[in-house]
Amino acid sequence: MTLGLAFVVVGASAAKADLPAGPGDVPRSTLAPADYKIVKYLHALSELAVSAGQIAEKNGGSQAVRDFGATLVSDHTAGDQQLLAYAKKAGIDPNRMKSEPPPSDMVQYLQGLDRLRTLTGQRFDQEFATTMRDGYARTIGLIQNTLPSISDSSLSALLDKRLPVLERNYQTAAGLASTHEPAPSEGQRQPDTTRTDQSKRPAPSTTP
Repeated sequence: MTLGLAFVVVGASAAKADLPAGPGDVPRSTLAPADYKIVKYLHALSELAVSAGQIAEKNGGSQAVRDFGATLVSDHTAGDQQLLAYAKKAGIDPNRMKSEPPPSDMVQYLQGLDRLRTLTGQRFDQEFATTMRDGYARTIGLIQNTLPSISDSSLSALLDKRLPVLERNYQTAAGLASTHEPAPSEGQRQPDTTRTDQSKRPAPSTTP
């Protein structure tokens, strides 16, 4: 597990409970219902990430954000093609899955996309990076928690192959979110780092 991702495992059981479900959700195939749900979730994620990447290429205020947008489009287009190819082999009609509504917990991210379309420059960069960071953190935790219960070994292998890409993009989004943190508002009192008593004060202990 890469540095900075340990926290996503916390609350993983809650994330697992958020996997989308609904009547008629599972088509007639050899794929177990739980396996199909994660396939559907990742497909919805890829569509969302491609859309977010395309918006970033257009509205990003920095070259780093625009480049990350292009990476999202490339990574998730390729990943979704692999996912849909797997789904077809498993007896799922890719067109059916593409026409289904997104999982319920994707709604907030879809609403976020609508907001991102109205933003540009520094404000866009911050909200875009934060949204992608949080989305990747949740997805990685969900996959890590779901992997042990996956029935199909081919799907497990596909998820194992996908995780490093998601983790890399998480790290990029987290770095961008940190870089583009909003500056303190005007008039906000800043800490006085020139005071002698503060400069001589020992750093706080990091041990529990």
